[in-house]
Amino acid sequence: MVMTVSLFLILLTFFILLNSIAVIDDRRVRLSIGSLLGSFGSLSGGLSPSKTGELAVPPSPPMVEQGLTASKLLSLINKTAAGEIKFLPTADGAAIVLGADMLFEPRTLQLKPSAVLLLKRICDFVRDRNYEIKISGHTDSRPGEEKGYASNWELSSLMAIRVLEYITGEGGLKPERVEACGCAGYRPVAPNDTRESRRRNERVEMRFNFNPPLYLKRIVMKKKTGIFTYKRFNFRIF
Repeated sequence: MVMTVSLFLILLTFFILLNSIAVIDDRRVRLSIGSLLGSFGSLSGGLSPSKTGELAVPPSPPMVEQGLTASKLLSLINKTAAGEIKFLPTADGAAIVLGADMLFEPRTLQLKPSAVLLLKRICDFVRDRNYEIKISGHTDSRPGEEKGYASNWELSSLMAIRVLEYITGEGGLKPERVEACGCAGYRPVAPNDTRESRRRNERVEMRFNFNPPLYLKRIVMKKKTGIFTYKRFNFRIF
């Protein structure tokens, strides 16, 4: 009995030591979980095969990093206009911020040839991907009348609609995937006290909603996903 207890203590100490020095590779963990979900999530509609009414994990291929998608999207942007473009990660995907003076001809809403090329490349990239796109126009705080429009609401809305018209027309994107809105000057990214800062506020944002499933968001945020049922087996995903 003494020998057995001593052996168990040695083994326990050994495993505690291994656990303390182990390095967890989050990327491999997410890829492994994604592979598991892709194998078991084989039903459409998200219902459990046991027909208990419980939700199962929806079908999915092995998980990939969202950053790879964003990097590929950025690689398609015209380098000559890189100074006018910003890329921002969002809670649901990513956003590309395009300066108004880079998009439109001076004092008009006619797209520049370089802007047309940029929008075409973006459309070519997202056309076969299930992204929802939200386009929002933004202005500075100066009155819209000074710019030849009834208000900044009108100007910002027309900026967003002009981009929407192109990507759903010549760009070939489905209109049901795209929406546009105007925010006037109520969401500035810089103070409106100088010409340069006002210029930064005049912009169009294109937000791409990657719309990952809830279980994927929880995995990325390192939160428990709970339990799902598959053929009377319960699986807990961490």
